[in-house]
Amino acid sequence: MSKGRQTISLGEYNNRGKNTDNPRPNQNNRSTNPPRETKTGTAAAPYNFVSLPEKILPSEIERVEDFGEHISVRGKISGEILLELETLTPLFIGGNPSDGTKTFAPTGTPIIPGSSLRGMFKNIFKIVTCGAFRGRTDSQRKGEDFNDEHIYFRCLMKINALPWTRDLNALYKNRMESLGRDGKPHKNARPGFLIRTVDNKFFIAPLLPNLERKNDFIMIKDFQKNFGPIQFKDSRIYWDGKIAYCLTGNQWAKKTEKLLSREEYEKFKDSLKGLPEAERTKKIHSTNHGKQIIRYTKIDYVDWSREHWLELPDDVRTSYEHDRNRRGVNLFQCSGILSRAQLKELVENLPAEVKTLVPCHFLEEGGKVTAFGHGQCFRIPYRNPTSGAVTGALNDTGVVDFADAVFGREKFWASRVYFENAVPVGELRTLEKSAAHPLMQPNPTSYQLYLAQNPPLNHWDSPKVKIRGYKMYWHCGFADWHATDAEKNLDVGKAPEKRMTKDLTPLAKGAKFRAKIRFKNLSAVELGALMMVFDLNGAENPAYKIGQGKPLGFGSVKITPQLFVESDDAYAEIFDAAGWKNPYRAEDAAEYLDAFKKYLAEKNLTSSWQKVMGELNAILDWAKKPAAKKIEPMRSVYDGRTMQVDERFRQREVLPTIFEVVK
Repeated sequence: MSKGRQTISLGEYNNRGKNTDNPRPNQNNRSTNPPRETKTGTAAAPYNFVSLPEKILPSEIERVEDFGEHISVRGKISGEILLELETLTPLFIGGNPSDGTKTFAPTGTPIIPGSSLRGMFKNIFKIVTCGAFRGRTDSQRKGEDFNDEHIYFRCLMKINALPWTRDLNALYKNRMESLGRDGKPHKNARPGFLIRTVDNKFFIAPLLPNLERKNDFIMIKDFQKNFGPIQFKDSRIYWDGKIAYCLTGNQWAKKTEKLLSREEYEKFKDSLKGLPEAERTKKIHSTNHGKQIIRYTKIDYVDWSREHWLELPDDVRTSYEHDRNRRGVNLFQCSGILSRAQLKELVENLPAEVKTLVPCHFLEEGGKVTAFGHGQCFRIPYRNPTSGAVTGALNDTGVVDFADAVFGREKFWASRVYFENAVPVGELRTLEKSAAHPLMQPNPTSYQLYLAQNPPLNHWDSPKVKIRGYKMYWHCGFADWHATDAEKNLDVGKAPEKRMTKDLTPLAKGAKFRAKIRFKNLSAVELGALMMVFDLNGAENPAYKIGQGKPLGFGSVKITPQLFVESDDAYAEIFDAAGWKNPYRAEDAAEYLDAFKKYLAEKNLTSSWQKVMGELNAILDWAKKPAAKKIEPMRSVYDGRTMQVDERFRQREVLPTIFEVVK
């Protein structure tokens, strides 16, 4: 968390909107979160979630082997959809090769790339066709609809004013502590060394058995005398010869005079013996004698016996590398990693297979390493991956859904829809170049926002937990997208790639573009599904979101389609009286929309589809945008000394559903 006025965690917030009390269609089908007692108000965000369908709507292609036969059957339809686009808010699409502050313009004139249109339309197409919701499991790479990975957490806090920590603290302690023979809790995380071999395999070597390490620590006061002051929340590995000091980021003191000598520390520990935990904690806080020591380990402690090493599973390693919320030591990239050349100077008879080594702690469960980290209280993954919160039927790769059928299925067939770039019509205006609010990354560690909730709060390991659905951004009629002075000050002296803010020159609202979607060999049902992206089951005032800066209020676009299909005799003659013969005729989409709705009814999915469409219409409705206070970000504000976190976020208030926001 940086020291500026910015979004906490679930990033991509800064948005505004207009008030409306108008009801939404299909509100009888809406789902709501059960009421939760709160004193801090309702959570707010510039996005919300459209519910997933009950099940996948299978396409007319039952098996991948049937694709060739499907497109060769008579009656397949080809044509194009002309699109008129008008920006209702400022627009910014990155990737400009000449000036990254301006909207994409490879030849000097801003355009909306066909790839951006394709991505936006495919996402909505999956929603309106009750498509699969799939994550990728191989190497935990980016998924089709979500990243199938393990979310990491740590909860050492006591309940106090944060009741939500009760369950999470218990979950963490259940993994990280167990009762010893003395009846007292003992840490399950063991010290060891992460080893990388010359063939790029990873193992954890435990410490030699029967080591007495009770006194393997140095007082912070002595460490600072020997090696210099510790910076605020410093987290690193500091080698001094064969000794590795493990700074974990919580070893500092507000006042130097509160640092104890070893003798004073031992005396203070003796004064805590026999006290109940509550009294012990109170005394530690009242004296400000919190963390006073730094633990260390030695290279001489490594068990070099190959048969004692524990292999680090690939999924555990990649899961650790994908923990984007880690703020401390990354054991694969930190300065505390010793190279083979360095190790040879410290270790006699170094095994030939060892390439690098770094001290660590790890959990071993059932003879397998399940988690590892820097300090003893490291971040651990929830046992369930994100796919565990998605109904298995929706994550089924065996079903060919409409997105597979129309937009293409990797390794089997290509897309049958093609998106051309949207080119400007008339003059374009740009806003003045300015630094924008920081755009943070989505962060599903905030489960109160990403997961469907029932009291008490569900987290990723809660029974029968469900993800909330497709993430969509609200429209807003106005938004202050400019970075604050505090945000700009945080970037002073930083290299461009390190800056939190980014200079933008967005297009002004009112810009008009023209684009085209070409399609080939679609069935009537498939064409109806494609046109449903525009009809949205009779939506009156839909607008779409495209480009970057959606949480800043950018990217709302009105789109007007016009359907043309190939005539039956399209290529019987090349010329007519006017010259080149136009092979297309204008067509009303009604019959194709009806064909798609009839197909839905045949598959018994109409009711589920209507619920999803009601939510989608509500969040895309430009005319009935929610009040600003309901969708503005829950920001943290740096007051010059400390970060003031929005109390709603600190209390993990639940994000309302779409219909709860607009009611």
